[in-house]
Amino acid sequence: MSQNNTIVLKSIDELLNESFFIPFYQRGYRWTPRQAKDLLDDLSEFQTQQKEGKATPFYCLQPVVVKRHERGWELIDGQQRLTTLHILLGFLKAQMAPGQMLYQISYETRPGSEDFLSDLKEEKSRDNIDFFHMYEVRKTVQQWFEKRDETKKPEFLKTLLGNGKAGGNVKVIWYQINEETDVAKIFTRLNMGKIPLTNAELVKALLLKRSNFEEQERHLRQLKIAQEWDEIERALQADDFWYFLSGEEREANRIEFVLNLVARDLQDDKTDISPADPSYIFLTFADWFETTQDLQPFQTCWGKIKRWFMILQEWYQEHDLFHMIGFLVASGRTVSSIAKIFGKTTTKKEFRQALKNEIKNVFIKKDENIDHYIRGLTYENRESVLKVLLFFNIRSFFSNPETNTRFQFDRYKAQKWDVEHIHSRSDNLPGQRQKQIAWLQYTLDFVSSSSMYNLQDDNKRKELLEEGKRLIKKDNFSKQEFDNIAKDIVNFYGNSEKNSEVSPRDWKDSIGNLALLDSKTNRSYQNAIFPLKRQHIIARDESAIFVPLCTKNVFLKYYSAHVNDMLRWTVKDMENYQNAIIQTFTEFFTEPGAAA
Repeated sequence: MSQNNTIVLKSIDELLNESFFIPFYQRGYRWTPRQAKDLLDDLSEFQTQQKEGKATPFYCLQPVVVKRHERGWELIDGQQRLTTLHILLGFLKAQMAPGQMLYQISYETRPGSEDFLSDLKEEKSRDNIDFFHMYEVRKTVQQWFEKRDETKKPEFLKTLLGNGKAGGNVKVIWYQINEETDVAKIFTRLNMGKIPLTNAELVKALLLKRSNFEEQERHLRQLKIAQEWDEIERALQADDFWYFLSGEEREANRIEFVLNLVARDLQDDKTDISPADPSYIFLTFADWFETTQDLQPFQTCWGKIKRWFMILQEWYQEHDLFHMIGFLVASGRTVSSIAKIFGKTTTKKEFRQALKNEIKNVFIKKDENIDHYIRGLTYENRESVLKVLLFFNIRSFFSNPETNTRFQFDRYKAQKWDVEHIHSRSDNLPGQRQKQIAWLQYTLDFVSSSSMYNLQDDNKRKELLEEGKRLIKKDNFSKQEFDNIAKDIVNFYGNSEKNSEVSPRDWKDSIGNLALLDSKTNRSYQNAIFPLKRQHIIARDESAIFVPLCTKNVFLKYYSAHVNDMLRWTVKDMENYQNAIIQTFTEFFTEPGAAA
């Protein structure tokens, strides 16, 4: 048994017949396409310098730290680089000599990775986060070579492996530690100062360490926990589940969301670990394992993780809880704060009641009147209006117990739906000449194809059409000329009746003229007249593209008491729509079991 550590240089072709074993304490594969591209660019630059006689004798990768293992070599450091090289060599395999094999990489807690690495298929790339990163790097390698001459492949392989007995020009620092060395301590020391392991990876290492298990059952138990861990991570990878719980965009380590809830359960009042600390989750778990008097700390800890995950799944699956919690999260509440509410209740009925109280607190103080609050909102209160319109849309889904249709929080957040005017303001028109012409052309295309219901309106439509065409044909027109015709068109498609509780001057900024529109619609159709926005919303809905239910209803005039003109958004339409919002809120807060 060797008692000495050895360090030598090895070329990549010397590794081809080796087998590497990735132990449980290692993080998963996390190289990004950018890192893979940087490596390819560096190697290509090395090749160029070689041809010009300017290169060093070889290109040296960072150290690979190994220890003898029954399966070959235990890979303590260098997994990311060796996995990336394996992907690269796999892509170039057709260029390799007959019978030449790739080195093997096996994983203690991720047994499927070895098979996937040998056959990187897109349909399996979403099975877990390791597969996703492996496939993305494989795709990056392919795209990189596609941009280059076909001769690049054999040249690249020659640099990596050489020809015949001659080794290639890429080497690793091979650092072999003796069998008595504590590999976990070496691993920790090697990773100091690098990109830190995530909280999730550190907690996983705590859970899977050898001392948590009886020796005779260790491997099977570790494998089972690792599989259950991956199942939780995979469930959280579903965007409809994730964006119900969080507004944060995150590709990997979504399981930290669950671990954070558990950490708050584990944290002792005596500890001073701040939730704002980037390592809060790991530090809390580590402190608990060190200080707990629990006779079965591993079983207790893992039980809490699974319990919180099942609670989140239950909230997601129950129709009304999904919508109430989803709204609170979308409005800025955290699941941690909702978990505190949950912890103070003993029945689902109490929990639902507490959620209703919390929803009411989003809008008004205890003694305020919801009717008065909503009527007083205008476009200037954009953030408050957004929450009102969002809840109006969400409530419309779960108020009907006979439907299983759910609000799509993932689409709402991804498409960045925000508050915009239903019928545009005539004082917010384009100021640049090019945009003015584009607005006129776009609007007049509709005006020319539409027809009105009475002769007087139709004559006015034709008059506006002719005036607009005349202006476009002019070599130059003033801003005043554009503003005059544009305002005439906007006002024509947005009549304001005099018999209204809201004056014509004020109605365009009231909540009755505001709806949720996606950012793409806002960019493309901003300041468009009502029927054009209506046309676009209907087209999206017909194409099965997500449109908030109440936004669609507004443009179909479902809230209007008398529908006799689908081309205009009038003050009466606005008032009917505003009343529908108020009625929805009033019913929610006054129905049996509602907030007091």
